[in-house]
Amino acid sequence: MRVLLDTQSLIWSLENADLLTTTAKNAIREAEGVFVTPISFYELAIKLKIGKDIGSLRPINEIITETLLSGFQWLTLTRQQIEAYQMIPLHEPHRDPFDRLILAIAYAEQMSIVSSDHRFKLYSELIDIIW
Repeated sequence: MRVLLDTQSLIWSLENADLLTTTAKNAIREAEGVFVTPISFYELAIKLKIGKDIGSLRPINEIITETLLSGFQWLTLTRQQIEAYQMIPLHEPHRDPFDRLILAIAYAEQMSIVSSDHRFKLYSELIDIIW
């Protein structure tokens, strides 16, 4: 199984793994590959710029470096991932564009997503959500 970390799971993996559930930790440990997407880093950079708490006080370049040193694999954005965005239903209570892009990437790459966001369960018919 290959897993994609959503933005929050990525930060918790780097900063405080105790916030991850046992199920999430096991999935990360046992995965054939643990992946991150540039979308998460855009989201983090924007949140850092506007002063929003992201669970880390480090600048984005340090977060990226730590991510790569942790052995997480960086996914390159592809046309197929962008086109998969159209396959993700638009659920009214969940309009976050970053989340929806991450979901589309997982769908296109046939990956499970590690996410604590309860709204991701809205997509469990299309994508395996681990928490």
